[in-house]
Amino acid sequence: MAKTNTVAKNHDPVVVQIAVPVPLRRCFDYTTNDVITIGSRILVSFGKRKLMGILVSSNPTTIPVQKLKPVLCHLDERSVFSNSMFELVRWSAQYYHCPIGEAFSAALPAKLRTQDSYTDPTVEPHYRIMPNLSDEQINSKLSRSPKQREAWELLMGFALTTGLVAGVEHNSLDNGCWVSQSEILQSLPGSQPVFKRLIEKQLIEIRQKPSFWTQPGGKSDDRVVLTPEQRSATKKIIDSQGQFAPFLLNGITGSGKTEVYLNAAEYMIEKGLQVLVLVPEISLTPQLINRFMARLGNRVCAVHSSLTDQERYTTWWRANQGETSVVLGTRSAVFTPLKNPGLIIIDEEHDISYKQQDGFRYHARDVAIKRASIENIPIVLGSATPSMESIYNQENHRYQSLVLTHRAGQSSLPVTDMVDLKTQPMHDGVSLSLFEAVRDRIQRQEQSILYINRRGFAPVIQCGQCGWQALCSRCDSHLIYHQTTHKFRCHHCNSRKPSEKTCPKCQSILFFAGFGTQRIEESLRSRFPEARISRLDRDEVTTQRKLEEELEKIAHHQVDIIIGTQLITKGHDFPKVTLVGVINSDQGLHSIDFRSTEYLFQQLVQVSGRAGRGDLTGRVLIQTAYPDNTYLDFIKNQDFTRFSQYCLGERKAAQLPPYSHIALWRSESTNDGDSLRFLQNAKAIGEKLIIQMKLEGISVMDAVHSPMEKLAGRYRAQLLVRSSIRRNLHLLLNQWIHQIEHSRSVNRVRWSLDIDPMEMF
Repeated sequence: MAKTNTVAKNHDPVVVQIAVPVPLRRCFDYTTNDVITIGSRILVSFGKRKLMGILVSSNPTTIPVQKLKPVLCHLDERSVFSNSMFELVRWSAQYYHCPIGEAFSAALPAKLRTQDSYTDPTVEPHYRIMPNLSDEQINSKLSRSPKQREAWELLMGFALTTGLVAGVEHNSLDNGCWVSQSEILQSLPGSQPVFKRLIEKQLIEIRQKPSFWTQPGGKSDDRVVLTPEQRSATKKIIDSQGQFAPFLLNGITGSGKTEVYLNAAEYMIEKGLQVLVLVPEISLTPQLINRFMARLGNRVCAVHSSLTDQERYTTWWRANQGETSVVLGTRSAVFTPLKNPGLIIIDEEHDISYKQQDGFRYHARDVAIKRASIENIPIVLGSATPSMESIYNQENHRYQSLVLTHRAGQSSLPVTDMVDLKTQPMHDGVSLSLFEAVRDRIQRQEQSILYINRRGFAPVIQCGQCGWQALCSRCDSHLIYHQTTHKFRCHHCNSRKPSEKTCPKCQSILFFAGFGTQRIEESLRSRFPEARISRLDRDEVTTQRKLEEELEKIAHHQVDIIIGTQLITKGHDFPKVTLVGVINSDQGLHSIDFRSTEYLFQQLVQVSGRAGRGDLTGRVLIQTAYPDNTYLDFIKNQDFTRFSQYCLGERKAAQLPPYSHIALWRSESTNDGDSLRFLQNAKAIGEKLIIQMKLEGISVMDAVHSPMEKLAGRYRAQLLVRSSIRRNLHLLLNQWIHQIEHSRSVNRVRWSLDIDPMEMF
């Protein structure tokens, strides 16, 4: 751990400020007579509860010490945060206007959010059988205890399979035959009390020993010859070692951004430094994880949702001790401590998954940039379709530009064509041109991807006689028909009900309009009965293992046609995929969210980039009713430069991010009207504060119903605030939040504040 500050011991009580994980934006005063370290965990009494908090500071207070509660317990003798991580969490709480106690809690592994001790998880209890025991001694002590005999025999079984010859006498067992508690508990859960009795009977003994840690294999000797562009990008990154240097690595799909990451990471590791790699979703990028582990050997740790709390804590500890060279994980991994940080890499930096959408609403990419600044290390933001914010920062020389303009190897960008749906009809969502292109790939023993960002079979269920529609009773949305389960489902609140074939009002036959992944699959199976088809969506692929199995089939050409949602848009490299068909490209062209066209461009360019990554030429067919649309023309030509210039021009004219800074108030209530009235009152408070504080460049929009007003039984509203001066916006919000928290109507609604929102719904 880095050097930490302590609260000195005093005969008189010292007042300390504790950050407690509650939805209040302040610290709380307590007293103590003991030496406590800033950043350590403290157990305090909070109302009727006992909560774990973080010691933030020690300052004088005007409140009489006699009126303050003493802390209950000091859980740690040292800080659980290094100085730089402590600073990062405090900055994050301040910037995103999050309760500081919730921010500190979110930055810790779950095990440290409780009263568990801050100890080395790589050491655990190990048991072994006492030597020189006779059969008579064993039988006499276990004759009336079947559970103890079961545990004894289990331990004996472990002993006989750890290099010993089966059938040896009990008293000849190797003295070093220790078995870890975790291994035992996997076979005999809840057996700790039983083993305690065996220790008391002097049948086994216990010792704390290093635990076994499963690691991937050693380094691979495979090396790729870098292109001149890759070598140049890598050199600029490694030359910036030891200084804050943000890089935007803008490389077309298939240009070898990962090789740049790997070579830069290898250099840092050779210098004894650690690397943090963030990916949007572990489930979307298994190939990236495998490549890092294959290249960099057994000191790579992946942080993902499949880990247990103990495994997460072990990874956190090892990274903090400098025992791991690379930590690779999703957005929460941005708070993983590193003893010797050397480089941060953000893959697919544009991806919206980096923004936390509830609770502590931080953006992992932006927090990572702040962390690199604090740690004084370089950071690489990589993408084939960078966010407009990153392009803006590059143009204003805040980020250094790294460009990869050519695909690696012999592959080239696919040819993209538009399928005009006004002149070419569809059959169950698939046009004749796309059917023929898929048939051609099957005959050539190549693979096709059909992308549709909609699950289920049909998104609209309607009666042609009376007009009845299947609507969600809890949301302002249609129910979706799922053929595989014969259910009507809401994709917003996940409510479901048995499907019906006739109208509940007039008993007429219902018709199912529109199409999702299931309908596309059915259509293709009827056209190509011999084809091997794989559907990749959240209904079909429910686990990480299932996803990896399906991706393995695709990689080994055991699949001809892949139908999927965003699961297939990025992170995958399949040389046999030569066709990508986009089913429903028009959804993003008419959204009220000003970022919708940016997201559409990113999705379609990313999925198009799956075609032609090997030696075979790729083709992309995009079905649309608007083939002359300007944005689709940019996508057709893979012209990111013209797209970004056009998009930024629109943003500048409308004074939208990145040319302004926005915050979004949201509220929701079970009572219709309460959420809107709450934000109307909030607007009046904000406008009054702007005048009182003499703040310039801030405009407060009208409070409005959310685009989807009713969601999961709650009525929602939102209030947008825009400022040309970031500092003024945060000065206003500091005072505004304080007054909102003390307003009369605050208890009637749930409310939140989203800084730099990525979704406007």
